[in-house]
Amino acid sequence: MDEVIRVESVVTRFGEQLVHDGVSFAVGRGEVVGLIGGSGSGKSVLLREIIGLMHPTSGRIELLGVNVCAAEPQQMNSVRRHFGVLFQDGALFSSLNVAENVAVPFREHTDLPPNVIAPIVGFNLALVGLPVNASCKSPAQLSGGMRKRVGLARALALEPEVVFLDEPTSGLDPVSARDFGHLVRVLADSLSLTVFIVTHDVDLLVSIIDRVIALARGKIIANGPVNEVRSSTDPWLRDYFSTCG
Repeated sequence: MDEVIRVESVVTRFGEQLVHDGVSFAVGRGEVVGLIGGSGSGKSVLLREIIGLMHPTSGRIELLGVNVCAAEPQQMNSVRRHFGVLFQDGALFSSLNVAENVAVPFREHTDLPPNVIAPIVGFNLALVGLPVNASCKSPAQLSGGMRKRVGLARALALEPEVVFLDEPTSGLDPVSARDFGHLVRVLADSLSLTVFIVTHDVDLLVSIIDRVIALARGKIIANGPVNEVRSSTDPWLRDYFSTCG
């Protein structure tokens, strides 16, 4: 397997609280992987460790061949050009309109002039199914589903190899959540993306995920195809999947 993410024996402590107790797994190129776990299990913390925003107490994390726990700032800046992130709330800048939000990665990581950036931004907005007239709107004028799509367009701006999604369907109604999940799967397949999704959405897992990694009690308690994981006898997993027929 051509690995793009490798997590080895990661331990994370916050004072006396042990969040991760020897977490290990790998993600191969082109996979759509879902990370699940109960509230407070450390899912989002682990995502932030993988992308270098936090460091674990011990262990090793490699992203696109780079040890993010030991990388110099310049090295991390280089790696950031090859992955995109959609945070749970979209993390859009309220003072910028939609087009300006999607243009942020180009301004931060490239020397492209505005007249070159503008049509690329328009293409990315179309790629995620947003109409042309959305580009001049502020985030406050958008529905929750549209804000998620803007965040996804921004995450895809620099043609990344890996995309990280933190609870991408949180707050969406069932129809919008289903449509967004379908969009992610289509983009993953058509753009040959590796997608790492932190989620609690059982329907999303069943419909688009290749492999599920389950985090509970500080450890990985399951790692495999959805049908294999949902047949686990672990009490937490049984309760989790009981919400879906």
